[in-house]
Amino acid sequence: MKSRNWKVEPVTSNSLMEKSPHFFKVILPSTLAEKKLGIPEMFVKKFGNELADIATLEVPNGQVWLVRLTKDGRKIWFQDGWDDFIQHHSISVGYFLVFKYVKNSTFQVLIFDSTACEIYYPYNAMEANPECNADNSNLKPGNKCKMVKKAEINESDYENTHNFLALLEEMGIYITIKCSFLSKEDRQRAIHFARLLKPRNPSFMVILRSHKMNEPRVIVPMKFVDKYLGRNVRWIKLQASDGRVMCEVQIRQVICRSFLLTKGWCRVLKEENLKQGDICVFELIKMKYLILKLSVYHAAETLI
Repeated sequence: MKSRNWKVEPVTSNSLMEKSPHFFKVILPSTLAEKKLGIPEMFVKKFGNELADIATLEVPNGQVWLVRLTKDGRKIWFQDGWDDFIQHHSISVGYFLVFKYVKNSTFQVLIFDSTACEIYYPYNAMEANPECNADNSNLKPGNKCKMVKKAEINESDYENTHNFLALLEEMGIYITIKCSFLSKEDRQRAIHFARLLKPRNPSFMVILRSHKMNEPRVIVPMKFVDKYLGRNVRWIKLQASDGRVMCEVQIRQVICRSFLLTKGWCRVLKEENLKQGDICVFELIKMKYLILKLSVYHAAETLI
């Protein structure tokens, strides 16, 4: 039996870069504060000369984002449009992003949260921003060149359970799946309130039902807990939409992996005069100290 002569080539960082140009970045507090992300110098050294002023970022759900590159010698940053990308995907400190360069200033991006798991990418119901034309000639510093949300919501969108939940999540608002039995009117009001409120931070929605009014608890969506709170949190402060500090409420895990706001919630019901059919949106405005801002859309209010 003839022996085979295997030719083994040494694997170097350069050969890996040429065959599979990837890099990753960990999100630090300074990254969020500066609202820009530096590209590694080794990558810039090899590919910087071929990068245009506008980079294209592609995420797995098909969305495409345009971000301006700022250059200073051998340093290059993702800048104008980068913070919109961060906000849309709710990227926080401790997340890390993997970039694969596929030529022509285009990068495929994978996003992993602080538990090292890939995130759930927001629902893909987007269309191109008309301010960003094909040759990007009118993309100026400060312009938000990205994928933007469709302004119109068809009746079928909120009648369909999956679409209804996905539309809310697209706006950064989670809702427990147990609310899928909501009436057409309730779903319409929920979408209307979400569009009026336009929360800038991660949020979840609760629609008060008659059989829940006498129970001192409210369900917190599991996705929201896992993504933003963590399962070890025990108390959360509530703040009214007008800035008033309301109270501190207990959050605890019960059977079936559910999380509930319990102790302190009855006081909120009374002080805010909450009634059946009211819609509550809890917005996480401070992550370090866990403060939720409560905005209420009362059932007595009519759609405009």
